[in-house]
Amino acid sequence: MMDRRELLYRASMLLGGALTAGTVSGILAGCTATTTAADDKQTFLTADEMRTVTAMADQIIPKTDTPGAVDVGVPAFIDKMLAGFYQDRERTAFRAGLRAAATDGAELRGKPFADLTSEDQVMLMQQYDQQQYDYVRANAGQDAPPHFFRLMKELTITGFCTSEAGATKLMNYNQTPGPYRGDLPLSEVGKVSAL
Repeated sequence: MMDRRELLYRASMLLGGALTAGTVSGILAGCTATTTAADDKQTFLTADEMRTVTAMADQIIPKTDTPGAVDVGVPAFIDKMLAGFYQDRERTAFRAGLRAAATDGAELRGKPFADLTSEDQVMLMQQYDQQQYDYVRANAGQDAPPHFFRLMKELTITGFCTSEAGATKLMNYNQTPGPYRGDLPLSEVGKVSAL
């Protein structure tokens, strides 16, 4: 059985043991990845930023025989989380990282990050991942804002894991409380009382 506490634990293990306060707040408040028409309205990210976030999320969890991050609405989830649950210093760090990605794409191929080839996007994201690792080591024990790529990975993984596809196809999902079956024989259930 998986509840929100278990989801937070598993997501934090995927990310190395810790989640930002904004992610925890959003999950506990019930923010999930969805693709409804109401969620298509951006509340924090600009259109260009959303294109970059979409491209990165697609590279982090691409579509295979199961839906990918974009298919389950992770970009809208990221926008919603940044708008409603993150502090200004985290939002500022995230925006600065997206600007850096735009600059890096322009310097590399003269294109925005979202228009780069998959190979170029992955190469830049590997660089961001290394920068994030170095940043965390350099700022250990300090009250520094998280690196933008750490936030990007955290939000992508959490958004995917809170989606129906992520919860049912990736993780061991057990519907709680489950369907009601009033005519279930006791022999199938086992001892249900302490007596």
